[in-house]
Amino acid sequence: MMNTIPRPRSAAIFSLLWVAGLNLQAQITTDNSPTPEELVALLVGPDVQVSNIAFTGTDVQRGSFVNNNGNLTIGEGIVLSTGNIALMAGPNTTGSAGEIVGGGGYPDLTTLGGQNTNDAAVLEFDFIATGDSLSFNFCFGSEEYNEWVDSDFNDVFGLFLDGPGITGTFQNNGINLATVPDTDGTPISINSINNNLNSDYYIDNESNADPNATEMDGFTVTMTASSVLQCGETYHIRMCIADGGDSSYDSVVLLEAGSFSAGSVDLNADAVPLAADGLEDVVPYNEAVGLPAIFSYGNGESFPYGAWSNDNAILVEVDGQNVQVDAVVIEGCNDAQFTVVRPEIEIDLLDTLYLGLDGSAQLGLDYNESFNEVIMVPGQTESVITLGVSDDGFEEGVETVEITFEYVNGCGETVITSSRVVILDPLPVEAVPSPVSCLDEAGNQTLGYDNISGYGPFQFVWDGNPWSNANEAPSEWVTSFDSLFSMTNAEGELISSRAIELTVVDQCNKPYAFEQIVYHPVLTETEICFDDRQDFPMFNPGIPIVDLLLDGESILDQNNNILGDTLSIDRTNAGNTLDGNALWRLNAIESGSFGWERVLTMVDSCGFETSALLRVRDCEIPNVFTPNNDGQNDNFRIRGLDGLMGSRLVIYNRYGTVVFQDETLSDAEFELVWNGRHNNGNSAAEGTYQWVLIRPDGISDRGQLTLIRQR
Repeated sequence: MMNTIPRPRSAAIFSLLWVAGLNLQAQITTDNSPTPEELVALLVGPDVQVSNIAFTGTDVQRGSFVNNNGNLTIGEGIVLSTGNIALMAGPNTTGSAGEIVGGGGYPDLTTLGGQNTNDAAVLEFDFIATGDSLSFNFCFGSEEYNEWVDSDFNDVFGLFLDGPGITGTFQNNGINLATVPDTDGTPISINSINNNLNSDYYIDNESNADPNATEMDGFTVTMTASSVLQCGETYHIRMCIADGGDSSYDSVVLLEAGSFSAGSVDLNADAVPLAADGLEDVVPYNEAVGLPAIFSYGNGESFPYGAWSNDNAILVEVDGQNVQVDAVVIEGCNDAQFTVVRPEIEIDLLDTLYLGLDGSAQLGLDYNESFNEVIMVPGQTESVITLGVSDDGFEEGVETVEITFEYVNGCGETVITSSRVVILDPLPVEAVPSPVSCLDEAGNQTLGYDNISGYGPFQFVWDGNPWSNANEAPSEWVTSFDSLFSMTNAEGELISSRAIELTVVDQCNKPYAFEQIVYHPVLTETEICFDDRQDFPMFNPGIPIVDLLLDGESILDQNNNILGDTLSIDRTNAGNTLDGNALWRLNAIESGSFGWERVLTMVDSCGFETSALLRVRDCEIPNVFTPNNDGQNDNFRIRGLDGLMGSRLVIYNRYGTVVFQDETLSDAEFELVWNGRHNNGNSAAEGTYQWVLIRPDGISDRGQLTLIRQR
C-alpha cells in the first residue's frame, strides 16, 4: 500500500544546556564588546583576586568566544588575536585570512621568537595567590599553518609570569608558561608544534570547509600553563600574541573561561551527555524541540529547566531551598562530569582525595558507588570523574547531590569547594495522532501526528520508513508531520482497518513505539442468530456513522433512534451519533426456517457508504435430527459462532467414544455442522449421542442429541 514521504507541518524550536555535537548551523562566535575587565572576570575562577587590568592593542584584537558546535578544543573563553578576532570563525575557505591592524610589536615576544614582531595584543593583570600554585588552560592557532612552518615568519605568543620566587629572562625576571610539554622551555609557535614536530599536540585544519570549523589552518590541543606560587603574594601575568616577521596571516590564543586558578584545589562540574559506551555530544537543550520550559512530575516536584539553562546563576528551589545549581542531569541521557585539581607542589605524591556527599540522591543507588573517592597518582594534578547516573526506571522526580571537596593546601589553609547537581527523571516521548480526515475519491487518507514532545530532534520510523530530522538545520526540525496513505487493497476495495506504526528515538537514544489504528465502516456479508448482538464495524473518532439503511430505506429518526421493530441499537455515546462501540440487536425475525435476509447499509459523516447482506438465522440447538437426505432436518447445527475462531464441536456415542469432531477455522464461520457421519465418512447408527461445544472465549455447552434415520 502506498505511502508518501512524511511532510513536516510546523517546526517548533523551544528556547531553553548541553554540549553540542551534531551538524547544526550555529558556528564559532566571537564578541569584541566586553571590556578588558569583563574578559578577565570571564577567565578567572572564584578564588582569584585581580587588579591593575590593562590591554594593549586594538579593540578588534580581543574579546570572548563560544565554540558552539565548532571544532575548537575549548568550549568558551577569551581570545587574543594578531588581527580581527571575528576572522577566527569558519568555514576555512579563505587561503590567508588576516587583518593588518597596524599595531607595534612587543619586546618579550621579539626576544621569544627571535624576529621583529607587529600587531601585538597584550592582556595583563595582577593577582593574589590564595594557594600555592597557578594553572589555566589555553590553545594556540594560526593561519600561518602549514605553508609557513620552518620559515622566517613565525607568529609567537607568550604567557609571562613574574613575582615573588620567579626568576626568568623576561621583563621583571618573568618566565614564559607557554612551553611545549616535556621540553626544556621551548616556546609554543608554528615552528615548534606542527605536523612534523610535536605533532601529538597539533590539529591540522587546512582547507576544512565544514561550516562549524575554525578559519585557522591549524591549532594545538588544549594545554595547561602552571607554576608554583608563594601563598598570599601578588603576581603579574601578561598574555601576549604578535605577528612575527610581517603583519599578515592572523594567529590567536584562546584562554578557557573559568580555568585561571591561583588557589590549590578546585572542583568544576559540567553536565555532559551520556552514551552506552562513554560520553558523547548531543543536541544542546536550547536548540532542542519538544521540551517544556518546566519539567513537572507526578509527585508534585518540578524544575525550571528553561530558565536555568538561560542563566545558570539564578537561584532555583530544590529540596525546599533556593540554591544555585551547577549542573543538571537527566537520567539515561546525560551525566555530570567533574574535574578535581590538586596543588602542583604535590604532583609527586600518591594521594586519595575524598569527596563529601549530601542531598536527596543516594550513593550507590542514584549514582556510582565509588564516586566519593579520587585517586591521584604521581605526575597527576587533576582527575576527571563522572557521577555515573543512569535511568533506574523509578519515578523520583527531582533529586539533588551536593559534592564537597575539602583540602589543606600547601599554605596550611583549609580550602573548601563544592558543586550542586540536580538529577531529573527523563521525560518520555509523547505522540498524539492528528484528527483523521475523510478519504479522498481514490481511497487515500492523510494521517499524521501533531506536537510530538520529548527530547528532540527525533529519529522516526513511520510505517516502516526510517527518516530523521537530526541532520537538518534547527529551523527544519519538526514535531508535526503527515503522510498520504492508500486505504484500498490490490482490487481497489476499501480495507476495514490499517495499523500504522511509529517509532520515535529521542536524543537520549531511547525508542518509543506508537500505533495508530485507522478503521473504516466496511460491512461484510454476515449471518447472525435471532436476538443476537453484534459489534458494528469500528470507525475513527470524529467520523461517526450518521445513518443506517435496511434495503435502501433509513431506519433512523432525527434523534438517531431505530424506526420500526426489526432492529434496536445499544449506544454508549451521549450524543446523537453512533460511536464505535455501538451494538445492534435483532428484536424480531420473519417466518421461515431460514429467517430473513436484508441489505444493511452504513453511512458515515464523510458520506461514505458500505453495504452487505445480513442473514438472520434461528440458532436454537435441536435435540433430534434425521440425516436421510430428504432436505428436511438432515443436519445438526450449532450457529452463532462468527468471531469465535477455534470453536470446537465434539460428538460422543453412549459409550463415550468420539464419533465426530470439527472446529471453526476463521472468525467468519458462522456454524458447526454434523451430518450424521463419522469423521471417516461412515454413517453413524441411530441412537442417542452427547454433543459438547467448546468456545475459545472459555464458554462451553453440552447437550443430548437423538439421531433417527427415517425411511
